Amino acid sequence: MWHVAPEENMELVKITAITEAGCIVETVDGFTINIGNCQAHPGQYIDAPIDQKTKERAALMNPTS
Repeated sequence: MWHVAPEENMELVKITAITEAGCIVETVDGFTINIGNCQAHPGQYIDAPIDQKTKERAALMNPTS
């Protein structure tokens, strides 16, 4: 099951929204991802673990980006 295991890297991300489901962030390369709970405010930049496989799947679903 290696293909479903997360491959996380720390990335500098910008908090775009705080929702009941967690913090929504935008990565430097333009992906929007929910990172779960965080102690930050919209507009703030933080380092967060980002699953690279989530970004790969998002790129496959939206080939124009």
